[in-house]
Amino acid sequence: MTMHRPLALAAAALLSLTAACGSSSTPTSPSTSPSASASTPAPATAGLTLEEGWVKATEGMGGGMAEMTGAFGILRNAGTQPLHVTGGWSPAAGRVELHETVKNASGSMQMQKAQNGFTIAPKGSFELTPGANHIMLIELTAPVKVGDTVRITLTTDAGDVALTVPARAFTGAQESYVPTPSASMSH
Repeated sequence: MTMHRPLALAAAALLSLTAACGSSSTPTSPSTSPSASASTPAPATAGLTLEEGWVKATEGMGGGMAEMTGAFGILRNAGTQPLHVTGGWSPAAGRVELHETVKNASGSMQMQKAQNGFTIAPKGSFELTPGANHIMLIELTAPVKVGDTVRITLTTDAGDVALTVPARAFTGAQESYVPTPSASMSH
């Protein structure tokens, strides 16, 4: 009888883990319409969600496949502590970076990597918009078409947060990109 107790405890732990994973799973099919503003909820332990999330489609941008695109929406921190987003990854890109947009010496807007990432206040939000703060997907593995869904995992000080966002057309915010901090302009 004492031999069954460890098995029962292991089965209960596995069942609990399976139930927790199932509650925050990512859909396996692109059932989200391109006009929908919903994103996959983040795990409750991280306290981070992306509302009205979307990725800029690269289809039809000319010159072959675009090498990068941006993700936008409203990051919300449901927790009681500040949440620091430091980076991420995506199967759609070779690199994922957090970017800010600043004016260069000639007055043009240009993107640069946000060296300190983004911090979201407790119970606060952080807006990601074209022409301002955003998530960059660089070295795309394939064109991003209108209606596609893109998986992005953000790295935070509370753990990784998996998101799924729809792609939509957007022609604005044509800033240039400063690829290295040494080439960046100050604010």
